[in-house]
Amino acid sequence: MFKDFYNAKDAWNWRPKLNSIKLNKFQNKHSVPQRTFLNKTIIKRTIAAAAAVSLIAGSLFFGLESSLAPVFADQTRTYQRFAGDSRYETAVDISSKNWFEAYHVVLARGDSFPDALAGAVLANSAVVGGPLLLTESNKLRPEVLSEMKRLHANSVFILGGVSAISADVEKVLKDNGIAAYRIQGSDRYETAANISTTALESSSKAFLASGKSFADALSISSYAAAKGIPLLLTDTNKVPAATLTALQKLGVTDVTLIGGESVIGNAAADQLTKAGYNVSRLSGSNRFQTNIAILNSLDFNTGKLFVATGMSFPDALAGSVLAARENNPILLVPDDENEILNSQTASYLNNIRANINQFSVLGGWSVINYKVDSVVRTGKVNTRISLQFWDGYGSKDSYEKQLSYVPGNLTDYIHILVPNLAGAMQDDGSFAYRFSSAETPKYLVSLGQSKGARVVPMVMSGGSAANAMLTDSVKRRTFADSAVKLVQETTADGIFIDLEVLDDNTQAGLTSLMQDLYSRLHPKGKLVIIAVMSKTSATDQPWYDEYNYRELAKYTDYIQIMSYDKHYSTSEPGPIAPVDWVKQVMAYAVTEIPSEKILMGLPYYGRAWRTEGNGWVSKAFGWAVATETAAQSGVKITRETTLTDPIGVPTFKYTDESGYQRTAYFDDRLSWGVKLDLLDEFNLGGVGGWSMGWINEVSAPEIYPLLKERMQ
Repeated sequence: MFKDFYNAKDAWNWRPKLNSIKLNKFQNKHSVPQRTFLNKTIIKRTIAAAAAVSLIAGSLFFGLESSLAPVFADQTRTYQRFAGDSRYETAVDISSKNWFEAYHVVLARGDSFPDALAGAVLANSAVVGGPLLLTESNKLRPEVLSEMKRLHANSVFILGGVSAISADVEKVLKDNGIAAYRIQGSDRYETAANISTTALESSSKAFLASGKSFADALSISSYAAAKGIPLLLTDTNKVPAATLTALQKLGVTDVTLIGGESVIGNAAADQLTKAGYNVSRLSGSNRFQTNIAILNSLDFNTGKLFVATGMSFPDALAGSVLAARENNPILLVPDDENEILNSQTASYLNNIRANINQFSVLGGWSVINYKVDSVVRTGKVNTRISLQFWDGYGSKDSYEKQLSYVPGNLTDYIHILVPNLAGAMQDDGSFAYRFSSAETPKYLVSLGQSKGARVVPMVMSGGSAANAMLTDSVKRRTFADSAVKLVQETTADGIFIDLEVLDDNTQAGLTSLMQDLYSRLHPKGKLVIIAVMSKTSATDQPWYDEYNYRELAKYTDYIQIMSYDKHYSTSEPGPIAPVDWVKQVMAYAVTEIPSEKILMGLPYYGRAWRTEGNGWVSKAFGWAVATETAAQSGVKITRETTLTDPIGVPTFKYTDESGYQRTAYFDDRLSWGVKLDLLDEFNLGGVGGWSMGWINEVSAPEIYPLLKERMQ
C-alpha cells in the first residue's frame, strides 16, 4: 500500500539501493536471472524508502486537481449501529449516544428476561424519562455505573427481586449516592404488574404478552412505551391474578393479546372476555410474523427503523426505550439472511424502505451480520465485499471530501472503509495514532459507520521495523496490544494489517501475529484482514515466501491481494494491473485461500514514466488527471490490447511541462470492468480498491456505479 505515497507529482525520486548480501544469497540458492529479482528488490527497497519519507511528510495524495465543485453524497438517509463488546456495553452505547442527562434510570438484569420485559414502558414514562441499562445479577458492571454518573442519575429503578438483581448491586448504587427503588413481585407476572402500575396511573388499553418467551413482548414494547400503554404478562392458559388486578387498577377496558394461540391460548382469552374486557389479538405463525403483524397494524413513525435480533432480548429491550421516543418500530430479524428473503419481513421492508430516513441497528456485527444488515437496508444479500482504502495519509478534511464523492447511499458502493489511523511503529512494537489525539480517529470511525459501512483501520509498516517486530514474540504481542487498543478506543469494526518489505525469516512471525489478533478480535465480532503481495505460483516469487497464503487464511476474515503494480514506479512503462497477470494471481490464490475470503486488489491510479539515466522514474495520478493531461497535451489515448485481453488498457505518450517525454498507463471503466469479471470467474469474496484518494468529483461517476453494479 505504500506504493502511491511517494510518486504523486514526482515529489520524490530515489534510486533504490540493492541489498547485495541478500541478492547474492538468493542467486546462489535459487539460480534465477538477476533481472527478475532486481525488479522485485527494487519494489521492496523503494517501498521501504517511501514509507519512511511519507511518515515524515504526511499526506502525499495530490494530483487530482479540478475546478469543478464536488458532488456531495445524498445525506437524506443515515445509518446507526449501537454496539459494544457485550449486551451491557451495547445498552450503555444506546444511552450515551442519546441521553445527555437523565436523573432517573431503569436497571434490568441482562441475562434473564422475565422481570425486564415491561421495563421500556417505565423508562419512557413521566416517572423516569431515562434510558434502560443492564447489569449482571450479582454485580454492577463498572461501565454501567460510569454511565449513570455521566447522566447525573440520582435514582435507579431496579426491576425484580434480589434473586434477579442482588442486594450487592443496590449497595453499590447507594454507596455512590444513587437512590435505588426496587420494583418486584412474587413472580414475573406480579413484577410486570407492579412495573406497569408504577409507570402509569391509568389506561383504557393494555397489551398482554407471554411471560415465558420474550420475542412478542419486544415487538410491542416500543409502541407500548411511546403510547403509555401498559405491557403485562400472562401464562399460556390462564391470566394470573396479579395481571388481572393491574388491569382493574389501571381501568383497562381493551386488551390486545400479542402472539398466537400457542403462546396465549383461547382459555386465557376467554377468561378476559368473561371478565368484561374487549379482547383482540395481533399474531403470526412465528415470532417474526407476529412482529410484522404488529408493525403493519399499528401506527408507527417509519421515518426511522430500529433493527434487532429476534433470537435474544437485551439489545431490543434497551433499544425499545429509544425507539419509543419518536414512536419508531423495532424490526426483529433472524440470524440467517435467507430466512428474510421472500418473507413477510421482506414485504414489509419493501413497502416502507423508500420512506426510511435512518436505519438504527441494535447490536454488533456478531449479532446482526452484514448479510442480514444488507437485506434489511437494500433488499439484497451482498455476497461480495467492496473494501475501499479511504485515502492514505489524508487529513480529516480529505477523508470527509472522499466520502462526499460517493453518490447516494454509501453502502450501495462500499461495505468496508479502511482509513489509516495508526502512527509509526516504535522500537518496542507499539504504535499510537498518527493524529494528535484519539478524537479525529474516533470521529472518522463514527463518520464511516454512520453511513452504514464497517470501518476497519489499517496499520502499515515495513522494512527493518516490521522485521524486528515479527521476529520478536514480545514485540509482536505489544504490536497486537496496540491494534486491539485502537479497535476498542475508536469502536472500529476490526483491524487491517499491511506489512511489506519483509525479510525471508518473518513468515512464522507474521502468521503468529495474525493468529493472536484473530483469537482476540474475531470472538468479539471484529474483522481481521491482511494485505499480501501477489504471487502467481508457489515457486515463482520466492521473495514473497513470508506471505503463507494457506496459513494466513486460517486467521483472517479476508485477505486483500495487492494485484497491482505489475509495472511499478521504477520499472519500464506498462499496465499497472494487466488482466492476464491479475488472472494468474487469482488462479493461484484460490488454490491456497478459500475464494470467499479473497479480495482482489483494484488500482484507481496510473503512472506516467520517463527515463532517468539508464532506468525509469514515474509519477502517479488518477483517472481524471490522466484524461485531462492527454486532452491538454493534444494527444490521443489508445488501448494496449493482447490476444486474451481485447479490451486492453488506456495508454498515451506526451511531453510534460519540463520537456520530458512520458509514457502513461492507467485504467478506466472498461479495463476495471474486465478485471471485475474475475470476481465471477473465480467466485471471489470481493475487491479491495486502492484508493479513494485517487478518486475525485470527475472520476467518481466512472468508478462508483461500476462497483455498485458488480457488488450486487
